[in-house]
Amino acid sequence: MPTSPTPRRISWDLLRVVAVFAVVLGHVTHQGALLHPELTGYPIRVTAQFGAAILLVISAFFVCASLRKGNPGRWLWNRVARLVPAYLVAVLVTYVITRWAAISFSGLPYPPGVTGFLFGVPQGPPTNPSPWYIPTWLDLVANLGMVQEWGIRWDAFYYLDGSYWTLPVQLLAFTGAALLWPRSWRTHRLTVALLWALILVPLALRFLVFPPGTAGPVVETFFYGLGLHRLHVFAIWLWAQRRLKTWHIALFVVAAVAAQDLQVFPFHVALPQDALRWPSTIGFAVLLLLVCVAARGADWRFPGLARIAPAVTWLAGISYGLYLVHQELGYILARALLDLGLPGWLRLPAVVGAAVLAGWAVTAGVERPAHRWLTRRRKPEEPQVKDAEPVFVGGGS
Repeated sequence: MPTSPTPRRISWDLLRVVAVFAVVLGHVTHQGALLHPELTGYPIRVTAQFGAAILLVISAFFVCASLRKGNPGRWLWNRVARLVPAYLVAVLVTYVITRWAAISFSGLPYPPGVTGFLFGVPQGPPTNPSPWYIPTWLDLVANLGMVQEWGIRWDAFYYLDGSYWTLPVQLLAFTGAALLWPRSWRTHRLTVALLWALILVPLALRFLVFPPGTAGPVVETFFYGLGLHRLHVFAIWLWAQRRLKTWHIALFVVAAVAAQDLQVFPFHVALPQDALRWPSTIGFAVLLLLVCVAARGADWRFPGLARIAPAVTWLAGISYGLYLVHQELGYILARALLDLGLPGWLRLPAVVGAAVLAGWAVTAGVERPAHRWLTRRRKPEEPQVKDAEPVFVGGGS
């Protein structure tokens, strides 16, 4: 029998928007300058890294909330249909634009012909003292296949966009959840034990078996390629369903915050390329507590918040598309605006605004129609995913 759609909650949308804009601002104002030293001069610099982790927490919560409503196979296909087509289009667009921009910014001639432009090697030394990396056909293939993490430590291929690391990790997590969910052995005690293992086993591997600085590239590739550093996020749904005591979820929250701090800052200090440690850890802890409030409390229908609810909901709805296009393409736009002489206080809103528009274009032009087309044969009596909150795949911050 069909179920009635669950009303959309502004609390989840607001948390999603805050987290995704923390990612965007961190990439534009902080990470961009580390990769391209000329991209500085912004009026603010966001050096706290917590947005992507909170997006993963929200995603994990709705994995549990939506997966329990129907067939795991259909649920997994729904997730794939929602996420993968938009990602593949974003990869192709990012590759073409980055090829054009990197060759131009490096002061190199374009290889002749369409094939040369797309896959050729520009001749001559770069005239720019800070040349940009020019992606190759192998980078394109690796990114389309989502295997970037499995070759980057050997300089075999690279990420076209640093945010892309989350998608293969999320798809692995979705697949694991779909396989584990219907099993008869999955008792409550074993589920809780598994949730603790997801926190403690990666920490044991990272700090006891392979202490920081001692792991070889093969070990690091498997650790990060399987997303073992991002598994401490699944317990809140059980507490929201009153299947965990409050003291127990409090222990999970403390453990998750500690795990987040250790995984991001394994040497217990921020390295030169890192975000600031304590603002990152405190920001994660505060938003994690707000996620708990949203999971079990009433919706946040405050008078002031209700007025901006349509805008917040719209931004939350395009958050995946925004994530796909904001980073590398944002750096390219920032450099182009810099070459035009725009100061940082104008470049920042221009880059963020362009990212929002591009995110909307990906959502409206690719993500939603592709999802409808790929899932149009679903029977109406199985609405388990349609009625659930959308699952967002957050980018690295």
